[in-house]
Amino acid sequence: MSDDHRWDPMEISSRLLRQCVAIADAGTMSAAAQELGLSPSALSRALARFEEQTQLTVFRRQGSRLEPTEVGRDLLRAARRVVTDLDLVSSVAADAAGGRAGTITIAAPPGAAGSPLPELIAAALRGRPHLTVDIERVQSSTEAVESLRAGRCELALVPRLATPPDLAGVHIGRHELTLIIPSAWIHKGRIVTDDHELRWLGEFPYVAGRPGTSSTHAMARLRRAGARPRAVVTNAPLASIHGLVAAGVGAAIVTKKSVPHNDSQIRAIELRPPLDYPLTLMHRPGEQSPVAQVFLESAVELDG
Repeated sequence: MSDDHRWDPMEISSRLLRQCVAIADAGTMSAAAQELGLSPSALSRALARFEEQTQLTVFRRQGSRLEPTEVGRDLLRAARRVVTDLDLVSSVAADAAGGRAGTITIAAPPGAAGSPLPELIAAALRGRPHLTVDIERVQSSTEAVESLRAGRCELALVPRLATPPDLAGVHIGRHELTLIIPSAWIHKGRIVTDDHELRWLGEFPYVAGRPGTSSTHAMARLRRAGARPRAVVTNAPLASIHGLVAAGVGAAIVTKKSVPHNDSQIRAIELRPPLDYPLTLMHRPGEQSPVAQVFLESAVELDG
């Protein structure tokens, strides 16, 4: 090939490659043109342009059919791979644009497994096999909000407190809470009953979690209900609260879903009236990524 006929492969468009593959598959210009939604003359001009760019004869006419030449067969094998890869790229891009693919980071404090978060993730992933969720474990709702502001996550699951003016949120259900005590605990000479009014709960020593966790929010609720709870252990990691209660250190208020069902050393006691607090899936205002939008819409549906 002379210097005058050197060509840049990048000049060959994916459309031309796709058109050549269609001609090879259909066998005739008219059938390929019909499949591509073109006129036979327009497709013929496109093939001529392709052969001019490559300085190759891709097809020869055999009767009423177009058959690839030897070099055409080699070129078409490569073209098919390119077209397949481009179809995959288009599919991935379409999935990403539609929130069906991609990765999202959600900040969730301890205890999120007992919240609506698993149900939300299941709903968002349903029918979206290429979507990935990364849960950023933070120690409190305050850290979750800080992570959201810093851009380390797109969404944050937090108690539904006053929403900061620079953020927005979607209600996503409630945390139901319960009192847990050692199974054989006798307080002030009597066995603790199976239900307990909130105003009486100040009589117990408590194991409290880190600031911003469900147990500290519950302690604040007790104080507003007129109880005077006394924490004998503070800043306890969620994983250690049940063990401290089982050892007799004190009572604790935790989410109902976090109470182990097979631990004979712990007893769960219903609270009267019930104690819970709402949750918010918080996000930054403005336009959301397609994946984040999927989660926010799923949250609205779950709460609805």
